[in-house]
Amino acid sequence: MIRKIIFLILSLVLITGIYIVYIINNPVSPLDTVFNNDSTISITYSRPFKNDRIIFGKESDSALVPYGKYWRTGANKHTYIENSKEIEINGNFLPPGKYSIFSIPDENEWEVFFNNNINYLGVFRPESSGDVISIKVPVINLLNEVEQFTIDFENDSILNYISLKWNLSKVTIPFK
Repeated sequence: MIRKIIFLILSLVLITGIYIVYIINNPVSPLDTVFNNDSTISITYSRPFKNDRIIFGKESDSALVPYGKYWRTGANKHTYIENSKEIEINGNFLPPGKYSIFSIPDENEWEVFFNNNINYLGVFRPESSGDVISIKVPVINLLNEVEQFTIDFENDSILNYISLKWNLSKVTIPFK
């Protein structure tokens, strides 16, 4: 009888362990890293899917990312940028290093923060004393829905941009 109980307990532990390993290796919001053209800047983030949810909106409407609230700008762990050369954002300089990126989305504009605290899980906003740069950027309404949260780099003849897109919203952070 004791052998059966021990076998059952060990089987449950083994099954639980296999499940945890599977979840870690196959997250619902997969991890991705994007690079700018010359690979001097990278952004690592988790990419959640819309899955028929309300993404941006009022908290009372059960939006996944409520207006006016802290968002880790992705899923799972926090999103971070790593740059090997200085970047100018909105007249402020981001020295070479590694910084978390988080945002406070609103209907017409987002405030995006670059913070020197990279050792946190992303669930809670890092201390504001670590904010190196914050910038307010307007929301661009998209015609085509973006199912999976996407960060990428864009450029035109004047500036480079970090582009954040999800659902029917896009914001771009200009940098030099």
